[in-house]
Amino acid sequence: MEIMIGNGLMTAKVNTHGGELKSLRSKAGNEYIWDGSEYWKRSAPLLFPIVGGLEDGEVEIEGKTFHMGQHGFARDKDWTVTENTGDSVTLTLTNDEDTHEKYPYPFLLSVRYALVNKSVEMTFTVKNTGTSEMVYCFGTHPAIRCPFESAPGTEFEGYRVEFEKDEIPTQPTLTAEKIIDRSARSSFMKDARTLLPRYDVFTAIDTVIFDEIHSHKIKLTEPVSGKYFEVRFDDFTQLGIWTPKAGAPFLCIEPWNGCAAIKGDGKKFTDKLGARALLPDKEKSFTLILDAEHAE
Repeated sequence: MEIMIGNGLMTAKVNTHGGELKSLRSKAGNEYIWDGSEYWKRSAPLLFPIVGGLEDGEVEIEGKTFHMGQHGFARDKDWTVTENTGDSVTLTLTNDEDTHEKYPYPFLLSVRYALVNKSVEMTFTVKNTGTSEMVYCFGTHPAIRCPFESAPGTEFEGYRVEFEKDEIPTQPTLTAEKIIDRSARSSFMKDARTLLPRYDVFTAIDTVIFDEIHSHKIKLTEPVSGKYFEVRFDDFTQLGIWTPKAGAPFLCIEPWNGCAAIKGDGKKFTDKLGARALLPDKEKSFTLILDAEHAE
């Protein structure tokens, strides 16, 4: 079921399946989120309790082996609406028999989407509802239309990804099995603060992965007009940038806590890069803001 919220400047649609943002549209009619049609069926999935894939699809938790598909299960579950104010909506997901087979911990995961001016502010909260320490990863995967409908003069490869701070100039590569090799690094950036999206790069390496991210603000900029869409986030430690194939008119800018399996790290969940831990009855919140203020 899709739920629409609005504030007079923007409207957003959220699907209860996956708790996923499906649309962010301005009053002028410009859509900024990919609709999940051609190229890729998703729009902005939520990644929990893992990010990326596991080695052999397996993870070891408290001495037992569990099996999960890429990015975990939250994006494929039906969420419950717990509040709808008209310009914001909150959805929750909790453990059940199905999740327990893949991930042993009781949890409560919530997301609040709130429209503020020309942005959607997302607050994600992970709560440990069990009696032992809970280890988890959490990530986001918003697909931003590129080129912007409001700035059609430049094609996808004319855009720029501009980082708030200097980033590590090299990024790890993925093996054929989509395992991250941090020892085999390449530079995909024009300089320490700029990445130029190129279809051939994504064809060759799938995802540009920042195994350590310093910025809290990233702009997707159309250089001719100077228009930009801004992604702001707090308390994420890794980041991915991805598009599925040549011709796809969107770019995913993905703040993560966690990433795909890393070569040589083994299968213990506690050893995963970016994994977090929560004591019983404790919770942790993360924020992501998608701001179209300067994209029109």
